[in-house]
Amino acid sequence: MKKIMLLLIILIPVILFSWISSNEGILYTMDDLCALSDSISYNDSLLQYDVECDIYILENDTLIIESGQIVEFYVLHQVGNNVFYGLRIYGCLKAIGEELDPITLGDPEFDFYDGNYWSGIRFYDTSTDGESILQYCNIIGAVDILAYFAIYCYNSSPIIDHCNISHKWADILTGGGAGIYCAGQSYPFVSYCTFEELYVTVAIWCGNEWNDNLGIGNWGNDYWGYQDTLNYPSPIVYNCNIMPSVQGFFSFNSDYEKVVLLGGFLDNCYIGIDDTQADMSLGYPIDTTGDGICTTTSTNWEPKYILIDGVVNPRSTPEFTDINEEEIKILPTTTDFLILHQNYPNPFNPSTTIEFSTTEHTEHTELIIYNIKGQKVKQLVSGQFSSGRHSVIWNGKDENDKPVSSGIYFYKLSTDNEMKVKKAIIVK
Repeated sequence: MKKIMLLLIILIPVILFSWISSNEGILYTMDDLCALSDSISYNDSLLQYDVECDIYILENDTLIIESGQIVEFYVLHQVGNNVFYGLRIYGCLKAIGEELDPITLGDPEFDFYDGNYWSGIRFYDTSTDGESILQYCNIIGAVDILAYFAIYCYNSSPIIDHCNISHKWADILTGGGAGIYCAGQSYPFVSYCTFEELYVTVAIWCGNEWNDNLGIGNWGNDYWGYQDTLNYPSPIVYNCNIMPSVQGFFSFNSDYEKVVLLGGFLDNCYIGIDDTQADMSLGYPIDTTGDGICTTTSTNWEPKYILIDGVVNPRSTPEFTDINEEEIKILPTTTDFLILHQNYPNPFNPSTTIEFSTTEHTEHTELIIYNIKGQKVKQLVSGQFSSGRHSVIWNGKDENDKPVSSGIYFYKLSTDNEMKVKKAIIVK
């Protein structure tokens, strides 16, 4: 009986204190939500949106949060069980700010002694093509006892670009939390982000599915020492700053518990140990699964990452940059009539097949290969295509017919208005 009562205490707030989208293919704005829910309102004095419920965006719907908007989630105080609200995305989220006018998700005045907690953003079974985008967002204060992750991705691959993830802690009894947690087949692209003021929390973590309503999960133990990049989560983390104030699972700089655990690729990232030094090691790469991708663990005297699929170009200092034109080339847009299939084989050497489909005739379609820095490598297709399925072979060479080096590459299918992006891995 006690277990039943506990389950009801947990589940009833989920049912009663939620706004759920219609699942009818609607694009919602925050102003729309204010008109549709008594629990969501615009605060004229604070110039922000006050939210007193969970927001669920279903499979066919999209939520748009505009540049400069502030969305603060308030806590429902109950005897024995406070309710912390957040975003639950089964469809699409587009929160696209600007460098000088970012979006704020969470209490803009939050500190650990005074502020409204919230339960972060959860992506469930959304598109793996990167339609959901968080860009120039400040994600602050996802710290309640069940909010183990500021951003949770399950079978989802959002683009998280130029965001600041800060002021988070997790309960030490749970084993800690993460700024971004990836489970299932999740391959988010995390670029130019800064992680700071994270306590009992690493920056990025890959593991098993987590039921955040029931608080159950085994924290990725199935992946320990075993990396399968094609079937398990593998985020690409490019040019990010993991600051010294990221302080691991036990709130101090303990070995391996600083930055990223169990998966992903790190390129051109700063991993701060303290204000004067960073983890610059490349580790000893080992192919643990026979897929040609080597897993590596830090060999620094105070190691800060473990079991990463690849680490290249580590930086000794943080770097803060604006968006440039080359970055934009590998940020996809939502599309209804272009379908880009995963290349096969993948990883590959020396060649791979890329297939795509169109549901209508296209006047001009391009398929271009880019490297991880957004630089053009080779144009595979340029021309008109009838509706149907098409295929092209990439031989792993650039425009000068020279073999490219091992690593991650993006292939982008685009028309004048739409594009899709996926990634391929070359191993030699």
